Amino acid sequence: MIKLSRRLQAIADLVTGVDSMIDVGSDHAFVPIYLVQQQKVQTAIASEVSSGPLNISKKDIHQEHLDSQIKTRLGDGLTALKTDDQVDLAVVAGMGGQLITDILKKGQVQLQTIDQLVLEPNNDEACVRKWLTTHQYQITQEKIILEGKHIYEIIAAKRGRNEQLTNEQLIFGPKLMLEKNAVFMQKWQWQLTRNQQMLQQLQQAKILDQTKIAAVNERIKLIEGIL
Repeated sequence: MIKLSRRLQAIADLVTGVDSMIDVGSDHAFVPIYLVQQQKVQTAIASEVSSGPLNISKKDIHQEHLDSQIKTRLGDGLTALKTDDQVDLAVVAGMGGQLITDILKKGQVQLQTIDQLVLEPNNDEACVRKWLTTHQYQITQEKIILEGKHIYEIIAAKRGRNEQLTNEQLIFGPKLMLEKNAVFMQKWQWQLTRNQQMLQQLQQAKILDQTKIAAVNERIKLIEGIL
């Protein structure tokens, strides 16, 4: 039985009620291995865009004697799926929000048969939430965790209907802003301090950029409102 990092464990914990899944950019295939070992999924696909990381995944899967249950696939995101793959859920984690939305855009044909997503963007979380709300996915759960010096947000979504979110919900997360746990407060307190410092620098510049000043001021008010 493998032991996951706190971030990967949080991702795996959001995978429920599915038989098969794909992990895009699988990185050692730790999540699929864990989910199969825990009998949370029956079969899985670990995909990578380059052969080097894919070979590492193959080695780790073989070491755990799971070759019959976990396939490896070389390909660009969800397009690595074949027409006869029956996948219920896709995990796309450990990359920027813009890249995640690009992967989802390119994989819209494959997504027609995928009902659930677990996404972990390293940044641009609002961009990911916006994509979900306009593509028939409803956010069902969110987690925010601290691992080392890094804070990660994980978003679980299920196909259903377009979900109208406010600007605040897109930025802070509709579930996270309701819970407001200690990690959430830590992240946004840090963001508030960062934006206040930025505002001070802009106001001290020889040439004032009023557009930037107004934007940072608006951001500060938004964060203060949630704290």
